[in-house]
Amino acid sequence: MSIAINEDHRLLAETASDLLARREARGASRALLESDSESLPSFWQEAADLGWLGLHLPEEHGGAGFGLAETAIVAEQMGRAVAPGPLAPTVIASALIDAAGDEETKSRFLPGLADGSVPAGIALDARLEVSGGTASGSAPAVLGGGLARLLVLPAGDDVVVVEVGEAVSAEVPANLDPSRRSARVSLDGAPAAVLAGGRRALVDLARVILSAEAVGVARECTELAAAYAREREQFGRVIGTFQAVKHHCANMAVATELATSAVWDAARAAETGGDQLTFAAAAAAALAAPAADLCANLNTQVHGGIAITWEHDAHLYVRRATTLRATLSADEAAGEVTALTRQGVTRARTVELPPEAEDLRAEVRAVARELAALPEDRQKERLIETGYVMPHWPEPHGRAAGAVEQLVVEQEFASAGVKRPQYGITGWVVLTLIQHGTEQQVSRWVGPALRQDVIWCQLFSEPAAGSDAAGIKTRATRVDGGWLVNGQKVWTSGAHKASKGFATVRTDPEVPKHQGITMMVIDMRAEGVDVRPIKMPSGASEFNEVFFQDVFVPDEDVVGPINGGWTVARATLGNESVSIGGGQGTMSTPASAMVPHLDAHPDRLPGGAVRIGRYAAEHHAMEMLNVRSAHRAVAGDEPGPEGAITKLVLSELGHEAAAIMNALSGPDAVYLDGPGAFSGALALLHRGLSIAGGTSEIKRNQIGERILGLPRDPLIK
Repeated sequence: MSIAINEDHRLLAETASDLLARREARGASRALLESDSESLPSFWQEAADLGWLGLHLPEEHGGAGFGLAETAIVAEQMGRAVAPGPLAPTVIASALIDAAGDEETKSRFLPGLADGSVPAGIALDARLEVSGGTASGSAPAVLGGGLARLLVLPAGDDVVVVEVGEAVSAEVPANLDPSRRSARVSLDGAPAAVLAGGRRALVDLARVILSAEAVGVARECTELAAAYAREREQFGRVIGTFQAVKHHCANMAVATELATSAVWDAARAAETGGDQLTFAAAAAAALAAPAADLCANLNTQVHGGIAITWEHDAHLYVRRATTLRATLSADEAAGEVTALTRQGVTRARTVELPPEAEDLRAEVRAVARELAALPEDRQKERLIETGYVMPHWPEPHGRAAGAVEQLVVEQEFASAGVKRPQYGITGWVVLTLIQHGTEQQVSRWVGPALRQDVIWCQLFSEPAAGSDAAGIKTRATRVDGGWLVNGQKVWTSGAHKASKGFATVRTDPEVPKHQGITMMVIDMRAEGVDVRPIKMPSGASEFNEVFFQDVFVPDEDVVGPINGGWTVARATLGNESVSIGGGQGTMSTPASAMVPHLDAHPDRLPGGAVRIGRYAAEHHAMEMLNVRSAHRAVAGDEPGPEGAITKLVLSELGHEAAAIMNALSGPDAVYLDGPGAFSGALALLHRGLSIAGGTSEIKRNQIGERILGLPRDPLIK
């Protein structure tokens, strides 16, 4: 998914992409590889006339009156096309002057920046002295400095704006990325306009725009690699069927989507500025620059030998990605995320609702207040009666609420202090029963489950059928009035507490495995059911083995068609994966819990501020994936790739949290009490996150196949 998620933004992205393709922007970048000089690209004035250079500027200064979000969308497309020219530094310069300049400074500089007559160069590092309205010193790497007529440079906590003239000298050595050349700049008493306290805004705005460009690089490289993997043949089949290649592409997709969500949020945060923008922009830079670097390099790896030739375009993206990473300084950005986390800065997970939300709010608020006044036991009854217990479920058990109503309910219930019951496995099983069961089955099972009188478990995994959920051997044979079930399930969460189990059983062993499955509801207290808890490394027993010996299941407890149960099973697996992927708030360790340990023992985790900051940025981006999903749902769009990606990211974050906390525990990590208790628990449990609900390897296969369109391994039946 692009940064653009609403209709207007998608149209802007398409327009930019189309223009850059028609003007052969990537070809223009290639032509500059061996050119001794650099000039503005052929599309520069056309882009200016379309308003790209001033989308974020007010109309009175030559802009279009939009915001930084629109500019970020264009920057992303520039990255995708690895387009030449100083668009990024020019819009960063104008955004900064608009944010930090006085009216005189704005009137002086903004029109030329917006109409393209004054290309700009920017630096995030400089050694300057400012005195009497002049600036002297040097900047080691001015992005866009080769063509700049205006320079925006940091000077302590301030920023100076300098017109290129006699007091400015610029050396343009051979550049790694000659399509947008940086320069070593020296100032010797150059007249300068000073933007007091502007350095913070310069860094924040540069991080947003350059990170958007980095996301474009990452996305294009991901798509190029996936496209090649779908067609390149080796060993008699396309290379995308090989899991090693598929996982490269999946890792590229995950890094790109995380960075995209972080940049999208940073562009939104520009509307409010302050610590919110600083946090979001730092998180974006911490993720986007490494994502571009990773994807550019893995794109080369997937293409193989052809990609390390001069003629192939892969190295154009490596050049741009490497330059962006050096400019953005991802490690410095990650360190700032940690510093802001230490100060208590967080980003709210807000979703903008359309005007019609207010038409629903009064009714929902009244219900929330009514519920809040009831005793706890009566609250649950009333939630069930009104359908608010699970608003998105179909009526009469829910309200068939769309995305807008669901978000209004969430907001108003939280404000009133009303908590809906947490159903866990029971919830995703019962939703499947509602979707695929008969009226009589729904009538029997849904009410008791919602009242939590009956707990359900999911009987899918077997010793020979873990990730291969269709490889089941538990058999059901026809008898008078029903079926006899024999076999074994394993890793069944909560089976020792459950009254009912939802089971996959094989009813026809002669057909292909996906066609011979039937779904049945099994009474966990029935004769022949033997539940044996499995003791885990922690000593607890959340999982169980379940053995069936001639367990009778009546015909009325078969859910869905006989031998057609795989569709029903997949619905349940989908509910499980979404539930786990959406539960990051309770299943992950916040960075704020790590920072005090780092402050107490900084020597225990070398580079700890950077490492925790990167963890915090990924955690934030994971949350923003779900916020973006909610935004699209509100707009009526189809679901995106967030479910599978969030589940995978949650697992990886769990591993990193365990490693960080174990290191910070120092000598106490050998104990299960005191300071080492938490890290010890994580050490024993975290690996389960990348196994339960679909292993991380399977998730990468799903991302490769279902999101990137890579073919399945033909050996997997």
